[in-house]
Amino acid sequence: MIDVSYSNIKNGLVKLICEELKTVLEKLPKEEQQESSAIRVGFITYNKVLHFFNVKSNLAQPQMMVVTDVGEVFVPLLDGFLVNYQESQSVIHNLLDQIPEMFADSNENETVFAPVVQAGMEALKAADCPGKLFIFHSSLPTAEAPGKLKNRDDKKLLNTDKEKILFQPQSSVYDSLAKECVAHGCCVTLFLFPSQYVDVASLGLVPQLTGGTLYKYNNFQIHLDSRQFLNDLRNDIEKQIGFDAIMRVRTSTGFRATDFFGGIFMNNTTDVEMAAIDCEKAVTVEFKHDDKLGEDSGALIQCAVLYTTISGQRRLRIHNLGLNCSSQLADLYKSCETDALVNFFAKSAFKAVLHQPLKVIREILVNQTAHMLACYRKNCASPSAASQFTCEK
Repeated sequence: MIDVSYSNIKNGLVKLICEELKTVLEKLPKEEQQESSAIRVGFITYNKVLHFFNVKSNLAQPQMMVVTDVGEVFVPLLDGFLVNYQESQSVIHNLLDQIPEMFADSNENETVFAPVVQAGMEALKAADCPGKLFIFHSSLPTAEAPGKLKNRDDKKLLNTDKEKILFQPQSSVYDSLAKECVAHGCCVTLFLFPSQYVDVASLGLVPQLTGGTLYKYNNFQIHLDSRQFLNDLRNDIEKQIGFDAIMRVRTSTGFRATDFFGGIFMNNTTDVEMAAIDCEKAVTVEFKHDDKLGEDSGALIQCAVLYTTISGQRRLRIHNLGLNCSSQLADLYKSCETDALVNFFAKSAFKAVLHQPLKVIREILVNQTAHMLACYRKNCASPSAASQFTCEK
């Protein structure tokens, strides 16, 4: 999905994207035994209306169909929209050459956003398959449509109790849309190129809940920023990915999973749903120790993920983990994984900013860290060891 509004055409971004897609689509991920990728591709451009393209292999030229009703988005074609890249390569290259010229004289600067996501999801639903949307977007969606946003960049709210409002989406449309995307296995990755306020808290909710990624390039300039953007795009398109995933974590008695953090959605307390999962995503799980654990039996964790491969196979991946239990705090601190702790604290804080002032969250983080160090000093540190650290709460 390519935003073809006036500013994107004039600064050369649309042309850069189209040129790069000709190369990077050659490297779509595939199964180890396959010669070519089973992934199909489709193209939409948009400003305040949507343009769908028929790139069926037997066409001499791509065909454009315009959807102006952004309030009730529908897919105007199915056959010829999602195609095998190798089979339709010449038609696709024609399209990518034509797009920058097609909109070269457009003065339209208003854009929509929620209807773009809706259109991609509806296309995947119609094709009865999961998939991923790559959206290249630049501005606050101010055109009349579902998900229309206003500028709410209010500096007076910073460092007040109301600051958390700035981190919450300003429209419920994006939360509902993200949940619908997860239900249909539609992952959204968003490349943002804002030159002014764009409300990441609202637009970013969709990639966050669907297992996608948000890339942001402020005041994008081709000669300065194109290398970083193109590297990000190549890595994201080429990496191995699983779709429509559901994960469940089970434990032996004595402790249980109580909270989950990451690019996930949860309809209940046990099933972790992800529209897509790839090698760069991590799900952090918080466990609560609420009963006796034996040093002899240890603690057992099983993580099971059911997902769809890029070739359409449904697979189950299971990890079983056995952990030692100890009544000695020194053993606990020796085995502590600092990276996991930092990951957990960062994701906990990220979740907390929606409900608490930043000042309170900072205090909680400092207190938790000080408490861990104080416990170490009290129970584990040797008074005579010069190399041992000291801490004051």
